[in-house]
Amino acid sequence: MSFTTTVKNEVCTLELSNSENISELSGFVRASSKIFDDRIELTTENAKVAKRIYLLIKSIYGIEVLLEQRKMANFSNKKIYVVTINSKVNDILNDLSVMDESPKEYIVGSSEEIKSYLRGTFFNRGSVNDPKTSQYHLEFVYDNKHEAVFVQRLLNSFDMNSKIIIRDTKYMVYIKEAEKISDFLKLISAYQAVLYYENIRIYKEQKNNTNRLNNCEQANIDKII
Repeated sequence: MSFTTTVKNEVCTLELSNSENISELSGFVRASSKIFDDRIELTTENAKVAKRIYLLIKSIYGIEVLLEQRKMANFSNKKIYVVTINSKVNDILNDLSVMDESPKEYIVGSSEEIKSYLRGTFFNRGSVNDPKTSQYHLEFVYDNKHEAVFVQRLLNSFDMNSKIIIRDTKYMVYIKEAEKISDFLKLISAYQAVLYYENIRIYKEQKNNTNRLNNCEQANIDKII
């Protein structure tokens, strides 16, 4: 299981207020929806994320929602989970501010709602490297520049120092600083992931410091000789 999956699975267990749930749904639906005349299809590769979105829609809007597992179209063994909304389509799109260029004020009006929106978009568009790897890296990948800029602005409202680059035809919002990545995990309430991340980060920093001290000591010995 990847570190990204671990983080997403952890925050799928959160219990939030109704306004926070709506903000989280808005972030997810804006990032992952296919909109048809009579339905909305939401896709994810994470079973727990799919179940969370399914339950949130049912509880908030009081409708029956279809959740199914499908094989990916590229003949791989990977599976995707599709949540299909067949009723109250226009009401839900309006309520979640999906068709607006940017989410309405009530979606991201408070810091807790912004955190929930970021959590929702992270569910589908985000990934984070395991701190055991050589690079610290967190990213969100979007199809359009406007959504990328909007998410960057939300992140930087919490002093995340995120940046945007174009990769192929996609827009990637990314964070490279280990401390900022840890702050983001705290932001979305992935506290177990924060503990794991910080333990690895501190261990690596101590190891690097020890190596630097050993190198300095060896250099001094060589100089004396």
